[in-house]
Amino acid sequence: MKIKKTLFIIICFGIVLVQVSAQTDIQTDQTYTLETLLTATQMNHPELLKLQEEYYRSSLDIKDAWAGLQPVIDFQASGTYMAKPPVEEIYVDTDEIYGAVGLNKMMPVPPNQRVKVYDGMEKTLYKLEFSLTQPIFTWGKIANSIKLYNQISSIKETQISQQTEQLKTELETRLLSLYYLNNILLLLEEEKSFSDRMVKVSEDAEKVGLLLHQEVVDAKLQAKELEIAKQDLLKQMKDQLLELNRITGLQNIKLEEINFSFVPELEAGFGKLLSKDITDLEAEVLSGNQSSIKILTQMESVSKTAEKISRGSENWKPDLAFQMSGSLSDSRFPFIQEGWEDKKEYSLNISLGLKTTIWDGGKRLRDVSRKASELRSSQINKEDARSSLSKTLNSQWNAAQVCTMKIDYQKLKIEAADAKIAQKQQLFDSGYGSETEVLSAKIERCNAQIEKEKQCLSLATACLTIEYLCK
Repeated sequence: MKIKKTLFIIICFGIVLVQVSAQTDIQTDQTYTLETLLTATQMNHPELLKLQEEYYRSSLDIKDAWAGLQPVIDFQASGTYMAKPPVEEIYVDTDEIYGAVGLNKMMPVPPNQRVKVYDGMEKTLYKLEFSLTQPIFTWGKIANSIKLYNQISSIKETQISQQTEQLKTELETRLLSLYYLNNILLLLEEEKSFSDRMVKVSEDAEKVGLLLHQEVVDAKLQAKELEIAKQDLLKQMKDQLLELNRITGLQNIKLEEINFSFVPELEAGFGKLLSKDITDLEAEVLSGNQSSIKILTQMESVSKTAEKISRGSENWKPDLAFQMSGSLSDSRFPFIQEGWEDKKEYSLNISLGLKTTIWDGGKRLRDVSRKASELRSSQINKEDARSSLSKTLNSQWNAAQVCTMKIDYQKLKIEAADAKIAQKQQLFDSGYGSETEVLSAKIERCNAQIEKEKQCLSLATACLTIEYLCK
């Protein structure tokens, strides 16, 4: 019995260990990488989803445009039941017939009799109609409309690609912001510990008369400023997490759940980007493959096609179409009542139709002018966009260069602060210096490190913007 009890306890303990291990693995798997967050953004972001729906509708518009080349066939069927037909039975008196035709009364039908000459309308009535219309020549309006909707669909596709790249850039920017803000937060907490120690040392020095009260107040003010800076920083981080929830469609993303292993690779990419020549980057941005320029070029093509369609609708340009129509009607429904095939009445018409506008007060001519004006506007927008992109690229490039210089400068300040800390610590250990001097040097190093992280964030924002402009 003891052996069985021991085995039971071991098995239960093993099951508990397996469950704990499984829960640990699940928690580990819940970390969010850049790829998982990007996938969630592409699946859940409302703007991207709306663009995808617009692209789907544009594909339906293309099919509708192609349908303009095919015939339009309409069919209509109607059936009627009349409880009291409008025309009833018709009877004629035989004497009236004999008198009218001048016959004697030696006829098969006796005189002074009522003879039925019409049985009356039947209570049922049906009618079948169909028509077929096939465009033959429309001055290219149908073909150009197909081309127009294909161009619009291409614009929607490019907008989806552009929105995807924009969301990727926004996601990377927010994640890098959280990364650098968290580094700053850790440095602020370190600096806060030095500042709190500074306040304690200053208060002790004031008690023995080595420091003035004003110097103690200055130390407390510095500590309070750090508390305020920490709260502002926490607010910024919460705002970034809220925006991260919004663009990804996920809920309650926490900082500790984010995997920042992608940051070194991005930073290495920034170095490669800044090693390029600005002239080559500008040529890449202003090329036709850049999404904004590509969309404007496509819109220009849409305006050209719309102008062609408008010119195809000018006065004295007739459209030619083939039309056929037919109908079948009778009082007896087909296939239901007997003898329906003997009483059917039908018609079949075949025709060619020609339609054109001779004069409409100049509306169509003004429409052509309007489309030509829209084409010129699209060309102007394209040139304006090129100028704006060039300006933004150069501005971000200059900002990145300045940030690089400031980062190098802060690195030198950190190196100098490290040397100063070592010197002050050595003096303090030997009894010739004060602890406040050591703490001041450490606070100075923290400030340089914080400024370096700020410049790294500004550099990342500028480089990500440049990369987006090149796509």
